[in-house]
Amino acid sequence: MKYFISLLVVAFLFLGCNKTTQETQWLLGSWCNITPKMRYYENWTLTENSDLAGECFVILKSDTVFFERMQLKKTKNGWDYNVTVRNQNQAKAIIFSSTCITADSLVFENKKHDYPNRIVYKKISNDQLVARIFGIQNGKPTTEVFPMKKVYP
Repeated sequence: MKYFISLLVVAFLFLGCNKTTQETQWLLGSWCNITPKMRYYENWTLTENSDLAGECFVILKSDTVFFERMQLKKTKNGWDYNVTVRNQNQAKAIIFSSTCITADSLVFENKKHDYPNRIVYKKISNDQLVARIFGIQNGKPTTEVFPMKKVYP
């Protein structure tokens, strides 16, 4: 009987880990948006504990004008999107908690943060996604849209 219970526990943990990975797995890989004005890149990898680690950077001409590190971390309440922006917030992560996770979208919010206070990733196809950030800038509601194509699995 102990063997059967141990087997059930291991199977439950294994299935739980697979589901965890599947919720966000479509985000894995390298993504970009290249326009005449800029090049925008996001890279996501799977960590040893089934979280996701990401980095984002924007290049204007030949200068990297923006860089941030992201982490999608599984919690008991869903997922946390932790972001650390170079030269901002004393190198401390800002945490956005998941409010909606589906097979093709990830929504994170931090209502206490000014901008952004909401981050949304939407899978369009296996090689296209759109990221959007929402918040208040200069007293006005603002949205930025980042369409991306997958450039590397």
